[in-house]
Amino acid sequence: MIKKLRIKFIIISMLSVLFVLAVTIGAINITNYVVIENEASGAVTEVMRQGTSSEGFIPGPQGGGDRRDIRQDHYFIVSFNNDGTINKINNTHMFMYSEAECKALATQVYNKELVGGKYGTLRYALEKKNDGLTYVGFVDIKDKMDSFNNFLLLSSLISLGAFLVLFVLIFFGSKLVFKSTEEAYRKQKRFITNASHELKTPLTIISADMDLIEMDNGKSEWSDSVRDQVKRLTDMTNQLVTLSKLEEDDKSRFPMEEFSVNDVFKKAVESFSPSFKNEGIKFSSNISSNISMYGNKYLIDQLIYIFLDNSLKYTGGEQKSSYFVVSENKNKVELRFSNTIDKNDEVDVKQIMERFYRSPSNKKEGSGVGLSIAQEIIRFHKGKIDIDKNNSTLSFVVTLNN
Repeated sequence: MIKKLRIKFIIISMLSVLFVLAVTIGAINITNYVVIENEASGAVTEVMRQGTSSEGFIPGPQGGGDRRDIRQDHYFIVSFNNDGTINKINNTHMFMYSEAECKALATQVYNKELVGGKYGTLRYALEKKNDGLTYVGFVDIKDKMDSFNNFLLLSSLISLGAFLVLFVLIFFGSKLVFKSTEEAYRKQKRFITNASHELKTPLTIISADMDLIEMDNGKSEWSDSVRDQVKRLTDMTNQLVTLSKLEEDDKSRFPMEEFSVNDVFKKAVESFSPSFKNEGIKFSSNISSNISMYGNKYLIDQLIYIFLDNSLKYTGGEQKSSYFVVSENKNKVELRFSNTIDKNDEVDVKQIMERFYRSPSNKKEGSGVGLSIAQEIIRFHKGKIDIDKNNSTLSFVVTLNN
């Protein structure tokens, strides 16, 4: 159990670290990309403004801000006549593309064969000027995109390295953190097991002494009360031992096998039906035929016993009723245990499976261990349980692999 808890801790910690690293590196690189695109957009705007002007580049403040020096950019501009023929090309600042390639790209933009303002590492714009010519301007941002890609790769590698370092630290750190918890857990289980065995002897002696007392003095309400309490303590002791063994996850204690479960279900129903009748509870069951599953027969029998016993003890309401349904669907065995409850019952479905949990409004006797054992049996068989409280009905739906 502690081992699984440690694994969950490591997984959650590493997923948290991964999320933080991904968000941080992602935000940095996205911001970097947006800045590059904004600068590219500004460069295209200035190229179209200055590159098509007779004045060319004019340094210094302009329009309340600094004018960009387009001479630092790699760009080319192609002008078109109204009939679509090329008027002029300025590619003195473009070294990556030949004149023929520049004309071909500009023509595609002019003919709207290229749209969106992007082509590889090129950013472009089309604009018709007052001189009657249509200009297509391209700016190449390859250098900036190479820098962006290099930074993206470097930051990803650094993040991966940090992730691996943190994994090693958390892996070995968690071992130290959980060492004391694991030791305390082992001591707790050892104490439960030892105490349970130690309790069996005095309980056996008390039971034997009561036999002798009743032989001499006869039965009385006091002797019956003592026997009831001895039985209650014995049952609780056995339950705690079973719970401790289940939590150890030792498969050798509870060997798994393929078995038919119909007989197990029917036998449990037959044994409980008279008790439900005596308590004035309307009990019904519906068990599908020919159901088999892979598991531990003893534990499945215990599982059914626990839920039927729970229904027997805690069924309430004006018209007390309980039903047990067993069905098979898509290689799954579904067990549904439902019973009516008093409308004022304060049972908490989120805590009901916790060890020693008792509903504040329920005054009936019980150890509060049974449903905890049921939950461990379900976990042992890699199943799941859903609990539903609907108006005056409480339902436990157990799903097991078959």
